[in-house]
Amino acid sequence: MDELTLSESKPKQRRNVLSIVALGISVVTVAASIYLLVQNLELKSKTNQLSAQIMSISKKSEDLQKTADAQSVINEEQETYRKLTYLTAMAHDIEDGIVTDDFVVNKVRFNWGDDGNLSDVVIDVENQPALALSYKSKGAYELSDRELRAKSDAIIKAVSDYYATASNAPAWNDSTSVQLTVQNYNIGESTGGTFKLVGETK
Repeated sequence: MDELTLSESKPKQRRNVLSIVALGISVVTVAASIYLLVQNLELKSKTNQLSAQIMSISKKSEDLQKTADAQSVINEEQETYRKLTYLTAMAHDIEDGIVTDDFVVNKVRFNWGDDGNLSDVVIDVENQPALALSYKSKGAYELSDRELRAKSDAIIKAVSDYYATASNAPAWNDSTSVQLTVQNYNIGESTGGTFKLVGETK
């Protein structure tokens, strides 16, 4: 009978140990699941916070880009007005201030191109008394072409030399075309540094 009791108690103890081990594994599994769930929720929360921060930064970046674009437009407009003001002041100084023995500058108009340099200049002149005697009308003179070209070159050079003393002005170079008129009648045009009278083809 004692043997029978001993043999019955051994399987019971094994079952109890197995139950305790199974219970321990279950508890560890449940604890690990809870820990992973908490970590997952924290990760989602941090991910949502980061997403919100990224969206906020993107919005600020877009706003800054819009501000930079607007500022760029304002800067371009300011540069245009600066050039216009400067050239207007320069024209005012030249009008009635630049003279040669033959001409007095009556009006001058400057235009600049997309490259920022002067694209064209219009110089309207009045005749000095000595040259007025040779003036026929409508831009024509009783002078040889060579003489009229020399006199025209002289007034254009006088204006360009004065203009060259200016700082921060659009550049007057060989690509700048210059139209010379007298009382608004065309005398000729200088392109590439060469002056041609109206009607000249060479």
